Amino acid sequence: MKLFRDLFSDLDEFGRFWLALGLVSLAAAAAMSFSFGWDVSIKHALFLAVLSVVAAFGPMAAEMLWGRGRKGPAIATALICVPLLGIEFFSHSGFTAGLRGSNIETATVQNTKWDGAQNAVTEDETNVKLWREQLSALLAQNAWAGTVKADGLRAQLESAQKAIDLEAARGGCKTRCLARMKEKADLEQRIATVEQASDLSARIEATQRILDRKRETAASTEHTSSAVDHQNKFLVKSVALFVNGSTEASDLQIMGAEQGVNLAMALAGTGLPAFALFLAGLFRIRRGRDDDPSAPAVETAPTPIRPLSGSPPASVQAASAPTASREIVRIHDDREVWSDLRRALRALPQAA
Repeated sequence: MKLFRDLFSDLDEFGRFWLALGLVSLAAAAAMSFSFGWDVSIKHALFLAVLSVVAAFGPMAAEMLWGRGRKGPAIATALICVPLLGIEFFSHSGFTAGLRGSNIETATVQNTKWDGAQNAVTEDETNVKLWREQLSALLAQNAWAGTVKADGLRAQLESAQKAIDLEAARGGCKTRCLARMKEKADLEQRIATVEQASDLSARIEATQRILDRKRETAASTEHTSSAVDHQNKFLVKSVALFVNGSTEASDLQIMGAEQGVNLAMALAGTGLPAFALFLAGLFRIRRGRDDDPSAPAVETAPTPIRPLSGSPPASVQAASAPTASREIVRIHDDREVWSDLRRALRALPQAA
């Protein structure tokens, strides 16, 4: 903290305002660079964070050097800042693209799970509804099917087959035999109807249990909203509306809008700290040259003072004349000049 106070103690109120903004944005920019470098190694993270600090203070340093008349180093510093800011932009663009892309991908994967859960529920609901309609139609045409069992009908089927066999043994399959065969066919049809109704009921019951579980899963599966995706879609539709006159955008417009957002955010993260700190340096309190240690001293000899009347004693002249002729007085303030003048006048003898 002492270092910053020593460096920026000469800023006025507006300069300190820009300094605060610059330091806050610099902390965020350095953190982004550090995070991007961390994915590679700790060394890259530290290097990129330090680079962000150097690139941010570089333009201010160039301006200070120029103001002190050291134009060569100022120009060199400004030129060096260009590639440094370029490297920082590269790290910020990677961080921004990765972060925004990850946000969209995470939301897409989560919403795919959500859509799958909802679709599974919808499919089973459709099947249950279809099977219930089939069962209702079957029972409407065969009301008896809900009151009998297939096993009981199969027992009757054995009796019918035996009756057919007896008639055939008496003298061939004639009229009575054909009637028994028709009875057997009716029983088989009734058995098939009952089995179909039982199968539909079993499917409905089993699917309903599965559907209940899927509904619980669908209810617990969250739908994720991606602010980045909404931002991209808004920009894409805005560009398409302005260029095409409709919200239908081309693939090039979609890609251009998305990359434009990443580019703008990376540029802002790169240039904002340097811009704010550069502005802060422009609001320094302008002081006299005597307050600048690097400025050459301005020296002036004191103006000789004429006595009002008479001459001072020889002792005073001997003591003051050599001193007055050798002493070089630096003038700091008008009040000090007048104070010295009054003291000199009081030292002179009074007029007779």
